[in-house]
Amino acid sequence: MPDPVPLRVFLDSNVVFSASRDERSRFLKLWSLRSVRLVVSPYGIGEVIRNVRSPEHSARLSSLLVPMEIVSDSDVRLIPPHIVLVAKDQQILAAAIGASADYLITGDKAHFGHLYGTRLSGVFVITPADFLALYEDRLPQ
Repeated sequence: MPDPVPLRVFLDSNVVFSASRDERSRFLKLWSLRSVRLVVSPYGIGEVIRNVRSPEHSARLSSLLVPMEIVSDSDVRLIPPHIVLVAKDQQILAAAIGASADYLITGDKAHFGHLYGTRLSGVFVITPADFLALYEDRLPQ
């Protein structure tokens, strides 16, 4: 079977936090998907680090960051002007747009819920569960 089309997938800090906090997190499946390049920004990493409370959690976070692509933070002016987000989430969306990500995966329903299922400047906003369901064929057999 040929490799599927490669995807650039930007992870919101809440997804990285959840995956690194619990060694049984279902979000860890994201790291095993074929032809998926996981992307994160320094701003997003900083949000996770501020909330890490144990050495074990810190070690899991470090190991998850190793295979990820860390892209530059981007100017929030990349966000289409009609999009309303709190400042901390503007940083996440701007970085996903600046990184030319195919997807922004976020579990932040309170702030991103109104954007689920929409494409903004080429980036499709989706929940972790919906992304995994959409690309379950890329999981190891």
